[in-house]
Amino acid sequence: MPSVEPATRSPSPNTHQAPTPPFQPSPPPFQPSPSASPEPPDIRYPIFRPVVFPDTPTPGSDQEEADQPASVAAAFLEEPSVRLAYLEACLANIFGNATIEQATNQLNGTLNALSIAGVLPLVPRPVRTLVSAKRRLGLDADQYITQYALCTVCWKHYTPAEVLELPSTHCILEDCHGDVFETYKDSKGKTKRRALKIMPHTSIIGTLRRFFRRPGFAQMIRDSRNDILDKNDDENFIMRDISDGSIWHLSRTQLSRELGDNGRVRDVPMDGGGRKLTSHRFGLHLTMNADWFGMLERPHSTGPIYYCINDLPIQERFVQRNMLCACIMPGPKEPTAQQLNHCMEPSTKEIAELKKGVKMDIFGEEPQDVFADETLDDCDTPGARKMCGLASHTHRMQPCPWCHAKSTDINKLEGYEPDSFVKKDDSELLRQSFISKDAHPLRQTQILDDYGIRWCVKSLLPEWLPTRKCALDFMHNIFLGIIGHLFVKALFAGYMFSAAGGAHSSKQRFEDLVNSVQWPSHVTRLPKNLGENQSLKKADEWRRLLHITPVLLWWAWKDGADEIPNSEPPLPSNTKSKPTHSRNRRSLYSAILKLCAAVRILASRTISMAQARSGQEFLAQYCKQLLRLRVPLVINHHLSMHFAEMIKLFGPVYGWWLFAFERLNGMFEKVNHNGHDGGRMELTLMRSWVQTQLLYELLISLPPSAHDLERQLLDRYIVSEARSRGSMMTQIAIARSKTAIQNVQLPRQ
Repeated sequence: MPSVEPATRSPSPNTHQAPTPPFQPSPPPFQPSPSASPEPPDIRYPIFRPVVFPDTPTPGSDQEEADQPASVAAAFLEEPSVRLAYLEACLANIFGNATIEQATNQLNGTLNALSIAGVLPLVPRPVRTLVSAKRRLGLDADQYITQYALCTVCWKHYTPAEVLELPSTHCILEDCHGDVFETYKDSKGKTKRRALKIMPHTSIIGTLRRFFRRPGFAQMIRDSRNDILDKNDDENFIMRDISDGSIWHLSRTQLSRELGDNGRVRDVPMDGGGRKLTSHRFGLHLTMNADWFGMLERPHSTGPIYYCINDLPIQERFVQRNMLCACIMPGPKEPTAQQLNHCMEPSTKEIAELKKGVKMDIFGEEPQDVFADETLDDCDTPGARKMCGLASHTHRMQPCPWCHAKSTDINKLEGYEPDSFVKKDDSELLRQSFISKDAHPLRQTQILDDYGIRWCVKSLLPEWLPTRKCALDFMHNIFLGIIGHLFVKALFAGYMFSAAGGAHSSKQRFEDLVNSVQWPSHVTRLPKNLGENQSLKKADEWRRLLHITPVLLWWAWKDGADEIPNSEPPLPSNTKSKPTHSRNRRSLYSAILKLCAAVRILASRTISMAQARSGQEFLAQYCKQLLRLRVPLVINHHLSMHFAEMIKLFGPVYGWWLFAFERLNGMFEKVNHNGHDGGRMELTLMRSWVQTQLLYELLISLPPSAHDLERQLLDRYIVSEARSRGSMMTQIAIARSKTAIQNVQLPRQ
């Protein structure tokens, strides 16, 4: 029986305790929240009850039956001439900037021409509005999007139907003083309600239903039923993807999470439950990512929550048409912890349903149960802490989610000896998370300081464990973090490239070599003025820079004997603050070679645990050597000491680093929008996302009766959009060229 075992109750302060091991904070005495009973329950015989999910409806659950999308486009049953009229009008509106009125007039003009010619069918009767035409074609994105109204303070979600039932404009939560809607008069003088702030969600279950109705999608899903378990227990086993990590076979299905009155959490099988996720033909392993990016010139942070399906081949896993965008969190500011929990409620409830199994139609097969679990949460460091309810990486006492390191340990040698780390106990973190849920704010702060955890709605999910499900992203930690720190803080700020000597100076040789490198056509280029503009914006740029660093530094620092001097370069005469760390070129070069070796090993597409531990050791040696040179380190350096255990869990970092998710944000940045706040921009982004997937599904599902003119029309719009905007539409053009009878010619890059 799978269960989550809690840590034992902390002893009282007067009880004699053994010396605290490294990084282990002294456990605080247990204190009930102010609202708890003064007499604690008898912990010897705890009473367990199923956890209760929030009452927030899931996306689409209150949708009227008439508004629900059809499983097969109704237009497929109509004549090609009518379908072509629908397509012309819809594509003119979606991509051609035609207004709703203009597109509707265009549709009616075409249908009238068919009527005059005597070829307009009477059955089924053609529709004459743009909205109806989109629905007939399956291109109405709004059918798949729920526009939740948000409380302006706590961000509690209300469906459109719930907004109509609210007794007043105020949020219904106790102690919340926010508002949900405002009233206005429409053109007929009737009073209407309008949400003050909205947040668009799509149904994870509904999106998966669409995916499985696609031709060939189910066949791409990896069948893990005959896998050999624990393959990477063999130190020399070569892992090639996330499916080779130990996390792949840990998830179980049809479980119920229960909470005891002593705070203990356990997961128990439901009737006939407890089977491994991989024992089902369609047991999906999902990666969740959340990231915020700037939408406007003024500060405005927009935050999509994505899911990718790790059971797809890696070349299909990270393309937009096969990924899920569960919601887009509105700006202008990033949400607070309370607001974020409300944002995650709908998707968390759907993941809980998928762990039980949901019957879905499969293209070309009988309906089957589809299961899924949120296998890992993979975000940048600040995002990961928020999404998992963990303390910030800047927290003084709890900066590391995986061990008991403090911020003061970052610049100690002991902070880079992974074998001596004392790991955090997930069961105790869960217990404290539930205690924090209803505790007084002062108690919540104390729990965060003592344990590094706050309440997170994901704690309601069976088998959810805060640290095991929280991944450390290699792209942000190594490329943007550690490599960026090396060049910006240790080398550039350390005046390691002297300009003395003119054309033969160390600085000039550095720039000349960077500018002379000939990169393959598909590889990110480095800026030409790296010696002057000493900061790179993209992780891929830091990645490329490290590739050439051993040769680059040797060329910039070498003396007349082609050796790196065992000395410091001269400081500029106008130096205002002298660096405090050693600037010895040979010592720094020795340390940097270890970093290069570590990254080369850890970033490999295939890796064994023996290799991962070797790469981890090189990384630890690099950090220790910098400390001996008095180079101040940052939290990224300590966090990187956990990469070997990450690779053990999740396989090669190539299968789960965040380059693909960052590209999705770049796609959103190219979407045209009206710049309106209150979640309206985010709604436009979500419509673009869903619309692109619906167009792809229309492409691959055209009936045999489709006329060549229909295919040519779709091809023309896709190629045009790929040229003008790229991004999502380019991916559709590529997919179309592989699968369509009449290939699309891709735009020149």
